[in-house]
Amino acid sequence: MIIKGKEYKINRETSVVSEWDKVYCNLLKKILKEGELFENRTGIDTLSIEGVTFKLDVGNEFPILESKKVAIKNALSEMLWIYQAQSNDVSWLKERANNIWNEWEVDKDGIYRTYEPKGEYDPTREVTVYDLDGNPKLDEEGNVMTAKSNIEGKTIKTAKYFGPEYAGTIGTAYGWITNKFKRPQYVLHQLKHNPHDRRMVISLWQDEYLKTAVLPSCVWSSEWKVKDGKLHAFVHQRSADTPLGLPFNVSQYAILQAMFAKVSGLEVGNLNWSIMDAHIYVNQIDGIKLELERFKKMQAWEKIIKKETDEELEARYLALKERESILEEKAKTSKQTEKMLKEIREQIMIFELMITKEKPILELADKDDFFSFDNSVNNDKEYLEKNITGNEDIKVLRYKSAPFIKMPIAQ
Repeated sequence: MIIKGKEYKINRETSVVSEWDKVYCNLLKKILKEGELFENRTGIDTLSIEGVTFKLDVGNEFPILESKKVAIKNALSEMLWIYQAQSNDVSWLKERANNIWNEWEVDKDGIYRTYEPKGEYDPTREVTVYDLDGNPKLDEEGNVMTAKSNIEGKTIKTAKYFGPEYAGTIGTAYGWITNKFKRPQYVLHQLKHNPHDRRMVISLWQDEYLKTAVLPSCVWSSEWKVKDGKLHAFVHQRSADTPLGLPFNVSQYAILQAMFAKVSGLEVGNLNWSIMDAHIYVNQIDGIKLELERFKKMQAWEKIIKKETDEELEARYLALKERESILEEKAKTSKQTEKMLKEIREQIMIFELMITKEKPILELADKDDFFSFDNSVNNDKEYLEKNITGNEDIKVLRYKSAPFIKMPIAQ
Protein backbone atom coordinates (compact mmCIF):
# COMPACT_ATOMS: atom_id res chain seq x y z
CA MET A 1 0.00 0.00 0.00
CA ILE A 2 1.31 3.47 -0.94
CA ILE A 3 0.89 6.14 1.75
CA LYS A 4 2.33 9.61 1.19
CA GLY A 5 4.59 8.31 -1.55
CA LYS A 6 6.01 5.45 0.48
CA GLU A 7 5.15 1.77 0.19
CA TYR A 8 4.04 -0.03 3.37
CA LYS A 9 3.41 -3.69 3.96
CA ILE A 10 0.41 -4.20 6.25
CA ASN A 11 1.54 -5.73 9.53
CA ARG A 12 -1.42 -6.87 11.59
CA GLU A 13 0.76 -7.47 14.64
CA THR A 14 1.70 -3.80 14.91
CA SER A 15 -1.54 -2.26 13.57
CA VAL A 16 -3.06 -2.47 17.04
CA VAL A 17 -3.88 -0.06 19.85
CA SER A 18 -1.12 -0.10 22.46
CA GLU A 19 -1.79 -1.39 25.96
CA TRP A 20 -0.89 1.99 27.46
CA ASP A 21 -3.35 3.81 25.17
CA LYS A 22 -6.09 1.41 26.29
CA VAL A 23 -5.32 1.91 29.99
CA TYR A 24 -5.00 5.68 29.63
CA CYS A 25 -8.05 6.35 27.45
CA ASN A 26 -10.25 4.08 29.56
CA LEU A 27 -9.12 6.07 32.60
CA LEU A 28 -10.12 9.31 30.85
CA LYS A 29 -13.55 7.83 30.11
CA LYS A 30 -13.94 6.76 33.73
CA ILE A 31 -13.10 10.24 35.04
CA LEU A 32 -15.56 11.88 32.63
CA LYS A 33 -18.29 9.42 33.63
CA GLU A 34 -17.71 9.04 37.37
CA GLY A 35 -15.65 12.08 38.34
CA GLU A 36 -16.91 14.35 41.10
CA LEU A 37 -16.57 18.11 40.66
CA PHE A 38 -14.06 19.65 43.08
CA GLU A 39 -12.79 23.15 43.76
CA ASN A 40 -9.03 23.41 44.33
CA ARG A 41 -6.14 25.82 44.89
CA THR A 42 -5.79 26.65 41.16
CA GLY A 43 -9.25 28.20 40.85
CA ILE A 44 -10.14 25.82 37.99
CA ASP A 45 -12.49 23.02 39.03
CA THR A 46 -11.61 19.39 38.40
CA LEU A 47 -13.49 16.18 37.72
CA SER A 48 -11.77 13.73 40.05
CA ILE A 49 -11.76 10.05 41.01
CA GLU A 50 -9.68 8.32 43.67
CA GLY A 51 -7.63 5.16 44.01
CA VAL A 52 -6.49 4.43 40.44
CA THR A 53 -4.07 1.55 39.86
CA PHE A 54 -2.64 -0.09 36.76
CA LYS A 55 0.26 -2.31 35.68
CA LEU A 56 2.29 -2.11 32.46
CA ASP A 57 4.80 -4.67 31.19
CA VAL A 58 7.54 -2.23 30.16
CA GLY A 59 9.84 -5.06 29.13
CA ASN A 60 7.30 -6.08 26.51
CA GLU A 61 6.03 -2.67 25.35
CA PHE A 62 7.52 0.76 26.00
CA PRO A 63 4.61 2.97 27.18
CA ILE A 64 4.24 6.14 25.13
CA LEU A 65 0.85 7.40 23.97
CA GLU A 66 -0.09 7.14 20.30
CA SER A 67 -3.58 8.69 20.59
CA LYS A 68 -1.76 12.03 20.91
CA LYS A 69 1.84 13.14 20.62
CA VAL A 70 3.91 13.17 23.80
CA ALA A 71 6.88 15.55 24.01
CA ILE A 72 9.23 12.79 25.07
CA LYS A 73 12.28 15.08 24.79
CA ASN A 74 10.94 17.23 27.64
CA ALA A 75 9.77 14.22 29.64
CA LEU A 76 13.27 12.75 29.45
CA SER A 77 15.12 15.93 30.40
CA GLU A 78 12.76 16.54 33.35
CA MET A 79 13.42 13.02 34.66
CA LEU A 80 17.19 13.45 34.31
CA TRP A 81 16.95 16.84 36.04
CA ILE A 82 15.36 15.19 39.08
CA TYR A 83 17.22 11.89 39.30
CA GLN A 84 20.59 12.40 37.59
CA ALA A 85 21.41 16.13 37.83
CA GLN A 86 19.45 16.18 41.11
CA SER A 87 18.76 19.87 40.67
CA ASN A 88 15.98 22.35 41.48
CA ASP A 89 17.51 25.02 39.22
CA VAL A 90 15.09 25.78 36.38
CA SER A 91 17.90 27.15 34.19
CA TRP A 92 19.17 23.55 33.77
CA LEU A 93 15.94 22.75 31.94
CA LYS A 94 15.88 26.02 30.00
CA GLU A 95 19.36 25.25 28.64
CA ARG A 96 17.77 22.14 27.13
CA ALA A 97 14.83 24.13 25.67
CA ASN A 98 12.50 22.63 28.27
CA ASN A 99 10.16 25.31 29.66
CA ILE A 100 7.63 23.19 31.54
CA TRP A 101 8.71 24.46 34.98
CA ASN A 102 8.96 28.16 34.05
CA GLU A 103 5.64 29.05 35.68
CA TRP A 104 6.74 27.54 39.00
CA GLU A 105 10.09 29.33 39.15
CA VAL A 106 10.77 31.76 42.03
CA ASP A 107 11.45 35.23 40.58
CA LYS A 108 14.63 37.25 41.12
CA ASP A 109 13.02 39.20 43.98
CA GLY A 110 12.43 35.94 45.87
CA ILE A 111 8.67 35.98 45.19
CA TYR A 112 6.78 33.09 43.63
CA ARG A 113 3.89 34.41 41.58
CA THR A 114 0.89 32.51 40.25
CA TYR A 115 -1.23 33.82 37.40
CA GLU A 116 -4.87 33.80 36.40
CA PRO A 117 -5.94 31.48 33.59
CA LYS A 118 -6.12 33.08 30.15
CA GLY A 119 -8.46 36.06 30.15
CA GLU A 120 -8.46 39.81 30.36
CA TYR A 121 -4.97 41.16 31.12
CA ASP A 122 -4.71 43.60 34.04
CA PRO A 123 -1.10 44.84 34.41
CA THR A 124 -2.14 47.20 37.24
CA ARG A 125 -3.36 44.48 39.60
CA GLU A 126 -1.41 44.29 42.86
CA VAL A 127 -1.71 41.45 45.35
CA THR A 128 -0.50 41.01 48.90
CA VAL A 129 2.70 39.00 49.30
CA TYR A 130 2.41 36.27 51.94
CA ASP A 131 5.21 34.55 53.83
CA LEU A 132 5.62 30.76 53.95
CA ASP A 133 3.33 30.57 57.01
CA GLY A 134 0.50 32.33 55.18
CA ASN A 135 0.90 35.70 56.90
CA PRO A 136 1.24 39.04 55.06
CA LYS A 137 4.95 39.67 54.43
CA LEU A 138 6.32 42.95 55.84
CA ASP A 139 9.14 44.90 54.24
CA GLU A 140 12.05 46.47 56.17
CA GLU A 141 9.92 49.50 57.02
CA GLY A 142 7.09 47.39 58.40
CA ASN A 143 4.74 47.82 55.44
CA VAL A 144 2.84 44.94 53.88
CA MET A 145 4.58 43.88 50.67
CA THR A 146 2.66 43.78 47.40
CA ALA A 147 3.55 42.41 43.98
CA LYS A 148 2.54 42.94 40.35
CA SER A 149 2.78 40.63 37.35
CA ASN A 150 6.26 39.79 36.10
CA ILE A 151 4.97 38.34 32.82
CA GLU A 152 3.53 40.57 30.14
CA GLY A 153 0.05 39.45 29.14
CA LYS A 154 -0.61 37.50 32.35
CA THR A 155 -2.58 38.79 35.34
CA ILE A 156 -1.13 38.02 38.76
CA LYS A 157 -3.24 35.85 41.07
CA THR A 158 -1.15 35.21 44.23
CA ALA A 159 2.34 35.95 45.56
CA LYS A 160 4.40 34.06 48.13
CA TYR A 161 7.77 35.15 49.52
CA PHE A 162 10.50 32.49 49.46
CA GLY A 163 13.54 34.76 49.60
CA PRO A 164 16.24 35.66 47.06
CA GLU A 165 18.22 32.52 47.96
CA TYR A 166 15.53 30.52 46.14
CA ALA A 167 15.47 32.70 43.00
CA GLY A 168 15.56 30.66 39.78
CA THR A 169 14.52 27.44 41.53
CA ILE A 170 11.38 25.57 42.54
CA GLY A 171 12.47 25.56 46.17
CA THR A 172 13.15 22.40 48.16
CA ALA A 173 11.32 20.00 45.84
CA TYR A 174 12.07 17.14 43.43
CA GLY A 175 15.80 17.24 42.52
CA TRP A 176 16.64 19.16 45.68
CA ILE A 177 15.29 16.23 47.71
CA THR A 178 17.16 13.57 45.71
CA ASN A 179 20.36 15.59 46.06
CA LYS A 180 19.98 15.97 49.82
CA PHE A 181 19.07 12.39 50.68
CA LYS A 182 20.85 10.55 47.81
CA ARG A 183 18.19 7.86 47.66
CA PRO A 184 18.71 7.14 43.93
CA GLN A 185 22.35 6.39 44.75
CA TYR A 186 21.25 4.03 47.53
CA VAL A 187 18.88 2.12 45.24
CA LEU A 188 21.47 1.86 42.46
CA HIS A 189 24.06 0.51 44.91
CA GLN A 190 21.63 -2.07 46.32
CA LEU A 191 20.53 -3.24 42.88
CA LYS A 192 24.10 -4.29 42.18
CA HIS A 193 25.13 -5.52 45.63
CA ASN A 194 21.96 -6.52 47.49
CA PRO A 195 19.18 -6.82 44.89
CA HIS A 196 16.64 -8.38 47.25
CA ASP A 197 16.78 -5.50 49.72
CA ARG A 198 13.23 -4.48 50.73
CA ARG A 199 14.24 -0.89 51.51
CA MET A 200 14.84 0.27 47.95
CA VAL A 201 12.53 3.28 48.25
CA ILE A 202 12.98 6.79 46.84
CA SER A 203 10.74 9.35 48.54
CA LEU A 204 10.39 12.89 47.21
CA TRP A 205 7.97 13.77 50.02
CA GLN A 206 9.88 15.07 53.05
CA ASP A 207 7.70 16.83 55.64
CA GLU A 208 10.48 19.09 56.92
CA TYR A 209 10.96 20.66 53.47
CA LEU A 210 7.37 20.96 52.20
CA LYS A 211 6.98 24.57 53.33
CA THR A 212 9.87 25.72 51.13
CA ALA A 213 8.78 23.65 48.11
CA VAL A 214 7.00 25.67 45.41
CA LEU A 215 5.05 22.55 44.39
CA PRO A 216 5.33 19.45 46.60
CA SER A 217 6.04 16.40 44.45
CA CYS A 218 3.02 14.94 42.67
CA VAL A 219 4.78 11.67 41.82
CA TRP A 220 6.17 11.38 45.31
CA SER A 221 7.68 7.93 45.73
CA SER A 222 8.98 4.86 43.95
CA GLU A 223 9.89 1.37 45.17
CA TRP A 224 12.08 -1.15 43.41
CA LYS A 225 12.04 -4.94 43.44
CA VAL A 226 14.10 -7.59 41.65
CA LYS A 227 12.43 -10.88 40.76
CA ASP A 228 13.56 -13.52 38.26
CA GLY A 229 16.28 -11.22 36.94
CA LYS A 230 13.79 -8.43 36.18
CA LEU A 231 13.52 -5.00 37.77
CA HIS A 232 9.98 -4.05 38.76
CA ALA A 233 8.96 -0.53 39.79
CA PHE A 234 6.10 0.64 42.02
CA VAL A 235 5.32 4.33 41.54
CA HIS A 236 2.94 6.35 43.72
CA GLN A 237 1.29 9.61 42.68
CA ARG A 238 -0.75 11.76 45.08
CA SER A 239 -2.25 13.96 42.35
CA ALA A 240 -2.40 13.44 38.59
CA ASP A 241 -3.27 16.05 35.99
CA THR A 242 -4.36 13.16 33.79
CA PRO A 243 -4.45 14.97 30.42
CA LEU A 244 -1.05 16.66 30.76
CA GLY A 245 1.05 15.19 33.56
CA LEU A 246 0.29 11.48 33.50
CA PRO A 247 1.46 10.69 29.92
CA PHE A 248 4.73 12.48 30.74
CA ASN A 249 5.17 10.72 34.06
CA VAL A 250 4.54 7.17 32.86
CA SER A 251 6.95 7.43 29.92
CA GLN A 252 9.70 9.07 31.98
CA TYR A 253 9.49 6.54 34.83
CA ALA A 254 9.56 3.72 32.27
CA ILE A 255 12.82 5.23 30.99
CA LEU A 256 14.17 5.57 34.55
CA GLN A 257 13.25 1.94 35.22
CA ALA A 258 15.03 0.81 32.05
CA MET A 259 18.13 2.86 32.91
CA PHE A 260 18.30 1.46 36.45
CA ALA A 261 17.92 -2.06 35.00
CA LYS A 262 20.57 -1.47 32.32
CA VAL A 263 23.31 -0.34 34.70
CA SER A 264 22.46 -3.17 37.13
CA GLY A 265 22.57 -5.98 34.56
CA LEU A 266 18.82 -6.67 34.86
CA GLU A 267 15.92 -7.06 32.47
CA VAL A 268 12.99 -4.62 32.58
CA GLY A 269 9.83 -5.86 34.27
CA ASN A 270 6.50 -4.37 35.31
CA LEU A 271 5.72 -0.75 36.06
CA ASN A 272 3.03 -0.68 38.76
CA TRP A 273 1.28 2.67 39.20
CA SER A 274 -1.08 4.10 41.81
CA ILE A 275 -2.84 7.48 41.93
CA MET A 276 -4.79 8.88 44.86
CA ASP A 277 -6.46 11.75 42.97
CA ALA A 278 -6.74 11.38 39.18
CA HIS A 279 -8.39 14.44 37.69
CA ILE A 280 -9.25 16.41 34.57
CA TYR A 281 -9.52 20.21 34.76
CA VAL A 282 -12.83 21.38 33.35
CA ASN A 283 -11.07 23.55 30.75
CA GLN A 284 -9.37 20.40 29.38
CA ILE A 285 -12.57 18.49 28.60
CA ASP A 286 -12.78 19.49 24.92
CA GLY A 287 -9.23 18.25 24.33
CA ILE A 288 -10.01 15.00 26.13
CA LYS A 289 -13.11 14.42 23.99
CA LEU A 290 -10.99 14.87 20.86
CA GLU A 291 -8.47 12.31 22.08
CA LEU A 292 -11.20 9.83 22.97
CA GLU A 293 -12.69 10.24 19.47
CA ARG A 294 -9.29 9.36 18.04
CA PHE A 295 -9.01 6.38 20.39
CA LYS A 296 -12.41 5.15 19.24
CA LYS A 297 -11.33 5.41 15.60
CA MET A 298 -8.08 3.57 16.38
CA GLN A 299 -10.03 0.71 17.93
CA ALA A 300 -12.42 0.58 14.98
CA TRP A 301 -9.60 0.52 12.42
CA GLU A 302 -7.80 -2.20 14.39
CA LYS A 303 -10.85 -4.48 14.00
CA ILE A 304 -11.17 -3.69 10.29
CA ILE A 305 -7.45 -4.26 9.61
CA LYS A 306 -7.57 -7.65 11.36
CA LYS A 307 -10.65 -8.71 9.40
CA GLU A 308 -10.08 -7.46 5.85
CA THR A 309 -7.59 -8.43 3.15
CA ASP A 310 -4.83 -6.10 1.97
CA GLU A 311 -6.78 -5.45 -1.23
CA GLU A 312 -9.95 -4.53 0.66
CA LEU A 313 -8.03 -2.17 2.96
CA GLU A 314 -6.35 -0.47 0.02
CA ALA A 315 -9.74 -0.01 -1.66
CA ARG A 316 -11.10 1.56 1.55
CA TYR A 317 -8.15 3.94 1.72
CA LEU A 318 -8.45 5.01 -1.91
CA ALA A 319 -12.18 5.62 -1.43
CA LEU A 320 -11.45 7.85 1.59
CA LYS A 321 -8.84 9.81 -0.37
CA GLU A 322 -11.28 10.24 -3.29
CA ARG A 323 -13.98 11.42 -0.89
CA GLU A 324 -11.50 13.91 0.57
CA SER A 325 -10.78 15.37 -2.89
CA ILE A 326 -14.50 15.80 -3.64
CA LEU A 327 -15.14 17.49 -0.28
CA GLU A 328 -12.12 19.79 -0.66
CA GLU A 329 -13.75 21.26 -3.75
CA LYS A 330 -17.19 21.57 -2.14
CA ALA A 331 -15.79 23.04 1.09
CA LYS A 332 -14.84 26.21 -0.76
CA THR A 333 -18.52 27.21 -0.81
CA SER A 334 -20.10 25.23 2.05
CA LYS A 335 -19.53 25.45 5.82
CA GLN A 336 -21.37 22.16 6.33
CA THR A 337 -18.96 20.45 3.93
CA GLU A 338 -16.01 21.81 5.96
CA LYS A 339 -17.19 19.75 8.94
CA MET A 340 -17.50 16.61 6.79
CA LEU A 341 -14.07 17.23 5.31
CA LYS A 342 -12.55 17.51 8.79
CA GLU A 343 -14.08 14.15 9.78
CA ILE A 344 -12.80 12.42 6.62
CA ARG A 345 -9.31 13.81 7.24
CA GLU A 346 -9.39 12.51 10.81
CA GLN A 347 -10.36 9.05 9.52
CA ILE A 348 -7.55 9.13 6.95
CA MET A 349 -5.01 10.31 9.55
CA ILE A 350 -5.92 7.53 12.00
CA PHE A 351 -5.94 4.88 9.25
CA GLU A 352 -2.49 5.99 8.06
CA LEU A 353 -1.23 5.91 11.65
CA MET A 354 -2.52 2.38 12.25
CA ILE A 355 -1.04 1.05 9.01
CA THR A 356 2.37 2.74 9.25
CA LYS A 357 3.08 2.59 12.99
CA GLU A 358 5.48 0.12 14.55
CA LYS A 359 6.12 -0.92 18.12
CA PRO A 360 8.07 1.91 19.82
CA ILE A 361 11.30 0.82 21.48
CA LEU A 362 13.66 2.40 23.99
CA GLU A 363 17.35 2.11 23.09
CA LEU A 364 19.96 2.83 25.77
CA ALA A 365 23.72 3.20 25.46
CA ASP A 366 25.74 0.38 27.01
CA LYS A 367 26.55 1.92 30.42
CA ASP A 368 27.11 0.52 33.88
CA ASP A 369 26.80 3.89 35.66
CA PHE A 370 23.49 5.78 35.70
CA PHE A 371 25.29 9.09 36.13
CA SER A 372 27.44 8.57 33.02
CA PHE A 373 24.47 8.74 30.61
CA ASP A 374 24.63 11.91 28.54
CA ASN A 375 22.00 14.43 29.65
CA SER A 376 22.53 17.02 26.92
CA VAL A 377 19.86 17.73 24.29
CA ASN A 378 20.43 18.47 20.62
CA ASN A 379 17.54 20.76 19.68
CA ASP A 380 18.40 21.01 15.99
CA LYS A 381 15.14 20.49 14.07
CA GLU A 382 16.64 18.06 11.56
CA TYR A 383 18.27 16.04 14.33
CA LEU A 384 15.02 15.85 16.32
CA GLU A 385 13.17 14.51 13.28
CA LYS A 386 15.54 11.53 13.34
CA ASN A 387 15.93 11.21 17.12
CA ILE A 388 12.95 12.56 19.06
CA THR A 389 14.69 12.56 22.45
CA GLY A 390 17.54 14.76 21.19
CA ASN A 391 19.89 12.51 23.16
CA GLU A 392 22.41 10.01 21.78
CA ASP A 393 22.47 7.77 24.87
CA ILE A 394 18.72 7.50 25.42
CA LYS A 395 16.60 7.05 22.28
CA VAL A 396 12.92 6.31 21.69
CA LEU A 397 12.73 4.79 18.22
CA ARG A 398 9.86 4.04 15.83
CA TYR A 399 7.43 6.37 17.62
CA LYS A 400 4.42 7.53 15.62
CA SER A 401 1.29 9.15 16.99
CA ALA A 402 -1.76 11.24 16.26
CA PRO A 403 -1.01 14.98 16.49
CA PHE A 404 -0.35 16.88 19.72
CA ILE A 405 -3.44 18.19 21.54
CA LYS A 406 -2.87 21.55 23.23
CA MET A 407 -4.55 21.83 26.64
CA PRO A 408 -4.44 24.50 29.36
CA ILE A 409 -2.07 24.24 32.33
CA ALA A 410 -3.44 24.99 35.80
CA GLN A 411 -0.96 26.75 38.08
